[in-house]
Amino acid sequence: MTTRPKITDLYAEHASPDSIRIEIKKARTTRDRWSRHINALTRLLDTRLAQIDAGTWPTPEEPTR
Repeated sequence: MTTRPKITDLYAEHASPDSIRIEIKKARTTRDRWSRHINALTRLLDTRLAQIDAGTWPTPEEPTR
């Protein structure tokens, strides 16, 4: 997704409140995107484990002609 920017000493010393608010908003957006990604992967894992327990995964390959 995106890499986390470092808070440099220069930024920490000179950043305006609006600039800091913008960075907070961007960080929250990234966090929420990752959270959705993690939730989707968790659901997929749960589904896959249930399929394995039921013996339906992996699906048998179709015979080739």
